[in-house]
Amino acid sequence: MAKDYNQLAKAIIAGVGGESNVISVTHCVTRLRFKLADESKANADALTKTKGVLKVIQAGGQYQVVIGNDVTDAYEAVLRNSSIKAAGEEAAKAAPAKDGKKKSILGDGFVNIVSGIFMPFMGAFTAAGLIKGFLVLFTTLGILSSESTTYTILYAAGDSVFYFLPVFLAYTAGKTFGAKPFVSMLMACAMVYPNITALNGAEGVAFLGIPVEMISYTSSVLPIVAICFVQAQLEKVLYKYIPKMLSGMLVPLITVLVLVPLGFIVIGPVTNTIGNVLATVITAALEFCPPVAGFLMAGLWPVMIMFGVHWAFIPVAINNMMTLGYDNIMPLTVGCNFGIAAAALAVFLKTRNTDLKETAGPSVISALIGGVTEPAVYGVLLRFKRPMAIVCLVNGIGGAICAIFHVVRATQISVNLLTLPAIWAVYGSWGVVAIVVSFIGSFVLTWLFGFSDKMLESESAQ
Repeated sequence: MAKDYNQLAKAIIAGVGGESNVISVTHCVTRLRFKLADESKANADALTKTKGVLKVIQAGGQYQVVIGNDVTDAYEAVLRNSSIKAAGEEAAKAAPAKDGKKKSILGDGFVNIVSGIFMPFMGAFTAAGLIKGFLVLFTTLGILSSESTTYTILYAAGDSVFYFLPVFLAYTAGKTFGAKPFVSMLMACAMVYPNITALNGAEGVAFLGIPVEMISYTSSVLPIVAICFVQAQLEKVLYKYIPKMLSGMLVPLITVLVLVPLGFIVIGPVTNTIGNVLATVITAALEFCPPVAGFLMAGLWPVMIMFGVHWAFIPVAINNMMTLGYDNIMPLTVGCNFGIAAAALAVFLKTRNTDLKETAGPSVISALIGGVTEPAVYGVLLRFKRPMAIVCLVNGIGGAICAIFHVVRATQISVNLLTLPAIWAVYGSWGVVAIVVSFIGSFVLTWLFGFSDKMLESESAQ
């Protein structure tokens, strides 16, 4: 029987305090992310008991309702059954801070900003990464020549999103910060314009006599995000003081004339330096004590997923790829999805409880095939606690292996059973070893020590 997403949406809207309490909503792979005017008006207990809702989390300045694989249908139903605005389209109002001060972008709002900027184009990003991963595999196996026009066409499909990354970021960052996104895109296009790209590293470049340090902005992350933030502040001032009759023409004009030169002269070089320093510090930390760094990163990853704060690592990982040519952060977690799936699989096979099988079975498929682990984390691992502890421990061992043997990736790809060939091509053999360790270790330990049907009896007695 098909789910009634309209009824689910109405229940969720009521649970978050009604549509008048919602500033905006967005979604990631598994959860609806509400920005509420007053979180005290939301009813977490009622939401948690709603059929179709896995969990409710308050983190990162958002009220997160975990749905699972059906999140897109639920999101569209919420928009369809209310006047709630999608993130980036909300009215100019803000949730009142408890202490009367605005939340800092370095505090609760950080994850909200990161997810708002990077989540919307993650599907395209992942698809492009998979194409590049399979091209590596096909050329390695001799199936496809890198000199062929077929390779050239497919490589363009895979590499274009990375090359023009500032343009993608300009749109999402513009919307997230409240700037005009198409003006943001215009400035990003100027940054990757062929004649500008040709000046990369050139001497004697100047704007009105002011020296300009020309660096490569293709595939860059921080420069355009910073420009969009400044753009949002500048536009607010301009719209306030320029008459409405003229603002539609003058505000975009002034914004571009001010921020394009400022971006090349100041913002670009400064943020490029910050990105390089960040990448250097992370690399140094991993080199200082690889096993501990890898163990902690991978071991805590399921916990980060619980609270939705794992998104904070996405811009760091992308920055690494664009500054170093590879990422050494996310590869540490390559086995995590498989470890979570294995623990849920052990519970599914071991239990005789029909209801638990109905919960655990689909969650295994979701984690293994879709790379979506929240159903397994909330529906199985956290419910019995021991499996969660086992997964964290074993995933930590997999992460330590990746750190010791310097497993890195040069492109973004999703991690699941279907992408194993691409994972082998991109991450290398030790990445696959980490996956095997996470999967087998989590399954065996959960089967032996992590679960028995007696836990269901004690659960019922509580």
